[in-house]
Amino acid sequence: MLYTLLKLIYKAGLWVFFKKFEVRNRHLIPGKGPLLVVSNHPNTFMDPIVTASLLKQPVYFIAKSTVFGGKLQNWILRQMHLIPINRREDNPDTAVSNDEAFAASFQALQQGKTILIFPEGNSFNQRRLRKIKTGTARIALGVEAENQNMLGLKILPVGLNYSAPSRFRSEVFVNIGEPITVADYAHLFDEDSQDTVLALTDEIRNRMENLIIHTPTDEEDELARQVEVLYKGRIAAVAPTSEPPHEHDFNLTRAIVKSITHFSQTSPARVAALKQHINDYMLQLKRLRLQDAILGKGHQAIIRQSITGLILMILGLPVYLYGLLHNYIPYIIPSKVARAVTKEEEWYAPIMLTVGIFSFPVLYALEVWLVAKWLEPSTPLVLLYILSLPLSGFFTLGYWNVATHTREHWLLLRLFFKRQQVVEDLRAQREAIVAELEQARKEYLQETPDTGNLRSA
Repeated sequence: MLYTLLKLIYKAGLWVFFKKFEVRNRHLIPGKGPLLVVSNHPNTFMDPIVTASLLKQPVYFIAKSTVFGGKLQNWILRQMHLIPINRREDNPDTAVSNDEAFAASFQALQQGKTILIFPEGNSFNQRRLRKIKTGTARIALGVEAENQNMLGLKILPVGLNYSAPSRFRSEVFVNIGEPITVADYAHLFDEDSQDTVLALTDEIRNRMENLIIHTPTDEEDELARQVEVLYKGRIAAVAPTSEPPHEHDFNLTRAIVKSITHFSQTSPARVAALKQHINDYMLQLKRLRLQDAILGKGHQAIIRQSITGLILMILGLPVYLYGLLHNYIPYIIPSKVARAVTKEEEWYAPIMLTVGIFSFPVLYALEVWLVAKWLEPSTPLVLLYILSLPLSGFFTLGYWNVATHTREHWLLLRLFFKRQQVVEDLRAQREAIVAELEQARKEYLQETPDTGNLRSA
């Protein structure tokens, strides 16, 4: 009962928290168990919320034992379908035994239930898959063997890709992979159980890695993000595709990462020089409080969009102030609470989501009560007022984005008229970097002809 209620609440919360929630291959999700769902783990508590929201059946979660404590806490966590598992890193001085966790997992799967596991163990806000543990394979092969390989257990790989994991109104792209039939490994498991566990673990890793943006190092990830800012829009405009926009964007990013990895191995000096040029360019933009997207536009387009943005700001100011008055406090509370509770960025999003689920309804209810008590409006006006609260909140967010972009346009215009040479030098730097990226793309396509996502029409 508690799980069902929380799932409904959090599904509604996800709809508000994310600007876009895209799912690829939703049809591959089995509608019933026994099922093991495996996913990467970049965003702590947000990951199980996002993943479980996609499954119709109840989901049970493998969780580290340190989250369990007193009797009441344990009862609540078990009502939320959590199964505790001991990890060596949590208790390095004691012998680790997961017999109870394995027994509970076996029982759940034998009953046709669905279990979600994050085989990386820990959560880190990185665009890569870290070394995964063998526990998933051991559970899957063990329970299947106990049931004479007739259980029908499948492993469903899931890739979670966040545009900005800790930011409200960001985007998430959930990539669903082909399920793995565990019984296919039965004969190998009978011959050599240890090697089969490792083989299945490698297969799980390979499938998960194909579902996410995987950058081998932080340095390559930083460079990939910079290239995305500077160049991905240009490729997207000319690369032929029949894919939905979110899938095309994902595949372009994967192609960019692969090309960087390729040149890092074949031409490291060239990559280092390119990275230095991009860093110098980005540093100048930061000092001038400009964004690359603005600098890439033509002079007439900047003037036109600056004037349009200013007009929209003037016309929308009354609605913006109304939305700000009614939504600022419930909007800012989740962020303040998240930063007061933890310094770990991976926890910001789930804390903000959880607090926001309560702060907005409670403060909206208080505002409606105050208006009804002091102004005594009619019922239709009260209903209209209630509807205006979230709508004006979304408008305020959009207004703020328009104001930010308009400010950047005016900063560039002012800079152009006062320090024209600075703008021209920046644009020359940008054109040189883009030309180098274009040349690298052509060379990469010649050396790796099967890479279709970077090809132009």
